[in-house]
Amino acid sequence: MNDQTTENVRVFYKNTSVDLYTHNFYTHSHSHYEIYYFHEGDCKYLIDDHVIQLEKNDLIIMNGSSLHGPHPQRDIPYIRSVVEFSAEWTRPIIQQLNVPMLLDPFEKLTNFLFRGIDQKYHEKLIAILEDIHLKKLYLADLTVSELEKDLLEGQITNRLIELLFIIYEISNSELIQIPLANNEKNNHVNRLISWIDQNYQRAVTLDEMAENLHLSKYYMSRIFKDVTGMTVMQYLMNRRLVRTKYMLEMYPSKSMLDIAMESGFESSSHFSRKFRHHYQVSPTEYRNLRLSRCKRL
Repeated sequence: MNDQTTENVRVFYKNTSVDLYTHNFYTHSHSHYEIYYFHEGDCKYLIDDHVIQLEKNDLIIMNGSSLHGPHPQRDIPYIRSVVEFSAEWTRPIIQQLNVPMLLDPFEKLTNFLFRGIDQKYHEKLIAILEDIHLKKLYLADLTVSELEKDLLEGQITNRLIELLFIIYEISNSELIQIPLANNEKNNHVNRLISWIDQNYQRAVTLDEMAENLHLSKYYMSRIFKDVTGMTVMQYLMNRRLVRTKYMLEMYPSKSMLDIAMESGFESSSHFSRKFRHHYQVSPTEYRNLRLSRCKRL
């Protein structure tokens, strides 16, 4: 299928941790869409400013750009499986299959918790998660031939599509569904996040954002910080940096200037300075590290 499958589909199957982030939520965001399955433990999960007390077999789908993270109870094993996949990489595949709606749950529900999933879905989910995990382990074996790698890449992609079909079915079923907080403040913040995600690749200002959302600039800035823990401009910068990481990995021949301009930076030097400050490596160093890792795989 595509030799980029390894980087565009990441799976963590039944990861177990004890004493992980015992004092604060470990919040993060990324450009990938995420499927999170909670197996067992005692864990609260934060998405934006909403805290969920997880229950066994809970399933959460996330668009990745919202701040999210776990807060497990100390001394109790925290077991979860996670699949992260690139929407940009997946979209042309499902369009070619004539099923573009498979990303609707991630884009229309944004962040959603499914609880009380039917047993048939539970069994299918676990089987696919384990299978993708095993195939990716086999793919990392240095003795695997190029032909076998190509077959494994294709099989992993197909299993991901199967997983998306199941998520789509679940999102349209009569389940006990618990939506995330939907108050007025969160609605404004979600609207702003969506607007930024659609416009971050060009020069934008707080005044323009406020005007488009029909909000006071000062009110908008305050509620965004209250909900996400970061300022609007910090989120905007983070969104741009996430995009540059994707481009550095996906387009190894693209110039730093093109990456900077296509991600909303004013210059390549501005991009390089912000990237190094945020990730502690230069864009060139990051690209070389990722490329060397791909070659080892």
